[in-house]
Amino acid sequence: MAKPLLEAKNIYKKYGLQLVLDDLSFQVSEGSKIALIGRNGAGKSTLLKILLGDIEMDRGSVNIFEWTRVGVIHQNEVLPNDRSTLTYLEEKSAKPSWEVKKMGSKFGLHEDHMSKAPAELSGGYQMRIKLVVMFLDEPNLLFLDEPVNYLDLQTLLLLEAVLADYRGSFIVVAHDMTFLQNTCDSVFEIERGVLTTYKGRVQEYLDWKAEQMEYAKRMNKKLSKEIQHNQKFVDRFSAKASLASRAQNKAKHITKLRSKIMKINADLATTRIKIASPQVHSGLAMRTQDLAIGYGENVIAKNISFDIMRGEKVVIAGENGRGKSTLLKTLIHKIEPIEGSVKWWKHADIGYYDQMTSSSLNDRDTVMTHLTSCAPSTTPAEQILMMAGNFLFKGDDLDKRVTVLSGGERARLALAGVLLRTHNMLILDEPTNHMDVQTAEGLALALKSYTGTIIFVSHARTFVSALVDRILEVRNGSVREYNGSYDDYVEDLAELMESESMLDDQQAVKDRTKRLENNAERLERNTRLRELSRSIKKIDLKISELEKEKSKILKFFFDNPTDYAPEKAQRLAELGDELAHLEQDWLKFSEDVERLRK
Repeated sequence: MAKPLLEAKNIYKKYGLQLVLDDLSFQVSEGSKIALIGRNGAGKSTLLKILLGDIEMDRGSVNIFEWTRVGVIHQNEVLPNDRSTLTYLEEKSAKPSWEVKKMGSKFGLHEDHMSKAPAELSGGYQMRIKLVVMFLDEPNLLFLDEPVNYLDLQTLLLLEAVLADYRGSFIVVAHDMTFLQNTCDSVFEIERGVLTTYKGRVQEYLDWKAEQMEYAKRMNKKLSKEIQHNQKFVDRFSAKASLASRAQNKAKHITKLRSKIMKINADLATTRIKIASPQVHSGLAMRTQDLAIGYGENVIAKNISFDIMRGEKVVIAGENGRGKSTLLKTLIHKIEPIEGSVKWWKHADIGYYDQMTSSSLNDRDTVMTHLTSCAPSTTPAEQILMMAGNFLFKGDDLDKRVTVLSGGERARLALAGVLLRTHNMLILDEPTNHMDVQTAEGLALALKSYTGTIIFVSHARTFVSALVDRILEVRNGSVREYNGSYDDYVEDLAELMESESMLDDQQAVKDRTKRLENNAERLERNTRLRELSRSIKKIDLKISELEKEKSKILKFFFDNPTDYAPEKAQRLAELGDELAHLEQDWLKFSEDVERLRK
């Protein structure tokens, strides 16, 4: 029998009049891999803080057994710049160098990373260092509160692999459904202060919950009909002496039937977000040419050239600290390019959101006044209220002033305000941070049906996979297009990372190192060939599509030589530019294929 690591009894917590946790009791044993889920504000982070002793509960108890070693990531810890990463990890863990290197290699920390100061490394690698510190302490119970918010995709994949082999237990809060599905085998859900536990994967639980809700709806409908039938008898015959006794029995039966009606939290159903979709004609939305991005003389990436068409949904992928956010800011001229140019469609109306957007909110505004000011004057009040509700602002929340909102609430309010406006372009940097699984899912569905163009950064795989049309990756100081699905991208990235990890610490065995390097080069070449083949097929299809559109316009002019059609003439010119650009790309990709096959 698995030993218990933690035992919680009757945890009760209120904030003012709001009941957050209502007598929660549970046990975490060895080998437990728990996904803690629930809507924003349900109390997930509050529960973790109570378990860790960071905040007090109103009543109840938490017993962490003497054999339990707790591990937690210190997100806000500032890493030093006056010693090497290896020295820092040795000092923090009191572990020998070989053990530090072994754990570091699991998170892709190789010799060149270990020799540099932690503060000199990118944000993604700094988070890897914090993960290594946690695991070097050899905990058997981890608390992971929204780790996905701070991890790039590469680090997330590494953490997934480590957790898959991890023999200890953990409780994780995350908005990335794929991460939860791949790492957890049990579910704890907090809903209206009540805890539901389920042994199984998150998707299995959500399917089971949906079945239970449908069953409850059918039973409630059946009970309601029976109640109505009995109520008619009571209403009709309760005043008649001969039938009064029978009517009283019917009334008692109605009471019993009402007690059997199952409570359904209809307002907790999957979010359905509605975003105003402008009318957008096909054509070029934005073009970058020979772009170099960075700050001052610090060039982060250069030689960036790509086109984005109207209506496309494009994700900017890559490691943290490599320039994804800098690229987004350069595209909208919040940061001026160091070199090159960015040209937008002349009718582009851009809505921009990042984690700093919330800092521009007016502290004197209430939630409702802010959203009303963001919406076009013709927007119905019902639509504003619906958007507020979708981002979890209901009832008294609407009258809250911005100044009293938490960081997560401010971020959600800022995003809701951007989405209420009628833009034909959206630039979104990590829009799902501070969102629960259901709201992130609802946002992905809404953005997918949105007719405008979206350029976004996100590491939440379920969200990205549901939304994305194209992938642009910031890598090795430039930006390249990955041709394939997002699932293909994740698979290729995981394969490449595995190959790169094999190369670490092989300097002493030159022959093996050479073989491994050749394997990595071959893998990189084969991956690139697959991408180029996809690119060529994609361009062939696009050229065929544009040629058909061009033929239709030419036929119109041939059949109607005296008609004045400036929009068609403009579109014909745009088609010429697009086809010329696609043909250049086709030739370049074909030459790259020939070069790689030699």
